[in-house]
Amino acid sequence: MIRNAILASAFLCASLVTAPLAAGADGPSDGWQRVGSGILGGVSGMALVEGAPVGHGLADAVVVRDNKGDREARVATVSLRPGQDPVVRELAWFGVVPADLEALDAVPGSPGHYIAVTGRGDAYHVVVAHGRATAEADPVALPGRRDGDDYEGFALHRDRSGRTFAVWATRGSGDRPAVVYASSVRIGTYDVEFGSVSARQEFTVPFPDQDEVRHISDLKVLQDGTVMVSSASDPHAGDGPFASAVYDAGRLTVNVAHDAVLRLKPERELSPLNLFTKRDNRKIEAIAFLSGRHAIWGTDDENDGGSVKFDRVGR
Repeated sequence: MIRNAILASAFLCASLVTAPLAAGADGPSDGWQRVGSGILGGVSGMALVEGAPVGHGLADAVVVRDNKGDREARVATVSLRPGQDPVVRELAWFGVVPADLEALDAVPGSPGHYIAVTGRGDAYHVVVAHGRATAEADPVALPGRRDGDDYEGFALHRDRSGRTFAVWATRGSGDRPAVVYASSVRIGTYDVEFGSVSARQEFTVPFPDQDEVRHISDLKVLQDGTVMVSSASDPHAGDGPFASAVYDAGRLTVNVAHDAVLRLKPERELSPLNLFTKRDNRKIEAIAFLSGRHAIWGTDDENDGGSVKFDRVGR
């Protein structure tokens, strides 16, 4: 096991310390709070800390960053408190160092345990504790992964019977749809084992509709099985302008054979619940949902770093 033979990658981020980050030029008036600076500070995936208190302006989260360099941050914790600047702690990484982490979700019923997924479809079982992030075993390929796929969203869902399912998605691009997959998954103390893909469905959005449209930039499944996605556009300019939207994409259900079933909406039936135009200039790549109709959005705004915002779902 990797945890019994910690690799030299332990030095990664070791010099980084806990620090508050000011809200930045946008200021707190628009609700956005900066949690990373510059091109290495984007938020590409986010999960709430299980068991931590949540409320208006109150949450603890783990975020991943899509960095690729040996000494660049991969995982950080974010503490959000009303009326205070975020406290961000970049964590040392122990284990096989991933490149391009794009999605993250918490393992239901296992506080401190997460599954992080890279853009090429490698899934890491990560334990966040004692100021570090530890990959508990070698990464596992997502079922059905193909060379050239770009994965952007990943979620875990536990149904009433106690079974756990995984849902993940490629991002798509322009005329190429995103593709959403689902399977059962078994997550042990140190490992993760996916079942066969039981559902696969293409998905496109009506907005954004300019530049390179990423039909899915993140994905989460609510307790009732609702599949929520974010989408984003990227002009491949470090300062944007970017645009984003959040959608109720459809439902995840489980059939009598205990297989996951996806029922996603066609594009003509989609309407953004939350919409951010080029004037807002936000590239949402991470979403997390609180109780009721409230959520936290996370951005990877390239040169402008990463920011988060508490928001109501639907306006």
